[in-house]
Parts: sequence; C-alpha cells; structure tokens
Amino acid sequence: MQGTFRPGSSTTMYHCVYETTIQCTSGVIFPAMLHAYSPFNDVVLCNNTVAFVSTKVCMPATTPHDPMLLEGICVVAVPGDPASNSYESGIPDFPHPMVMGLGLVVSPMRTLADGTSKVFDIISSDYVQD
Repeated sequence: MQGTFRPGSSTTMYHCVYETTIQCTSGVIFPAMLHAYSPFNDVVLCNNTVAFVSTKVCMPATTPHDPMLLEGICVVAVPGDPASNSYESGIPDFPHPMVMGLGLVVSPMRTLADGTSKVFDIISSDYVQD
C-alpha cells in the first residue's frame, strides 16, 4: 500500500499497485500495472487473484515492451482461495475484454511487434455528466 498527497493538502490518498497482464482473444498477452485506490489498511489482493476491473488505460507506444498502465475505477475480486485447485472453476466465462471510450483517432493503424495486434492513437478526455 502506498500513499500520495497533493502539495498544500493534508489529505492522503492510498493505493495498491499490482503487476498483471491483459490477454487478448488472439492469445497475445500484454504486461500491465494496475493502480487501484484503496482505503488505508485495506486488504491487498493475494497473488493469482482473478478480478473484474474497470480502468482508465494508458498504452505506451513501446507496448508490449513496457506495461500498459491501468488506473482502477472499480476492482472486484473473484471470491475464493486463489491457491486452491478448484478456484478457476468458479470463475464466470468472460473471454473478451471490453474497452469503452470516446475520442478522436489521430493516427493510422499499425501492427505491434507480435505481428497480430493492431493499434492506433486516440485523443480522449475524461467525461463527466451533470
């Protein structure tokens, strides 16, 4: 658990940072770092825990060599003991990651080093509805 604060503020925000991966339907696996805000002294997820996560994503141009950066909005761990042989049998089948965003495509599509994955640059910003 790490704490950060803004200069001039007495409020500290706590978060956990997890090393994880994102697996595409093609079988390609990308490294990622999940940054999840958390209350002070909250329980950290155990190694090999599966979680359903909604995030903001930053994908550096150097991916897959450098990890994607994920800012957790909602993190829900699958209950159970990740060390148990039966843990994965209780996980719902959810084979396709979902990406939702609103933005403007500003580059042509290019193929990543894996030879399969296609990417392009998008300019987007946070959107808050009144």
